[in-house]
Amino acid sequence: MKEDTITTGFRICPKCGKHYHGTLALSREDNESLFTKTKERVTFTFNGWDGESYDGESRTGCIYRAAIKGYEEVRFIKVGKGLHYIDEDSSVIEIATGEAHKEAEWLVDVARA
Repeated sequence: MKEDTITTGFRICPKCGKHYHGTLALSREDNESLFTKTKERVTFTFNGWDGESYDGESRTGCIYRAAIKGYEEVRFIKVGKGLHYIDEDSSVIEIATGEAHKEAEWLVDVARA
C-alpha cells in the first residue's frame, strides 16, 4: 500500500533522525514545539465512525500549523490524543445537512505527559 507524503514525512524521529516502524507517537514536548495553535477554524469530518459521529457529521476545530520544513501550508487539528491533517483534496457530504466538509485524516498520536 502506498503511503502518502504527509504520513511518510512524519515517520522520522525529530530527535535522532531515525525512521519509525509501527505506531507513531509524538512526545507532548515535541508536539508543543512543532505545532502552533492559530485563530483559524475549520469544519471537518472523519467520514466514518470516530466514536461520536457517522455519515459525515461535521465538527469544528482550531487549526494548528507546523514548524517543519515542507509542512508550513498543511492544516492540522487535534482531536483527543490524536493529531490529524486536513485532506484539502477530499470533501465529504454530511448526510443530515447536505453540506460538504473537508475530511480529516489521522496522522499521529500524542503521548501523555
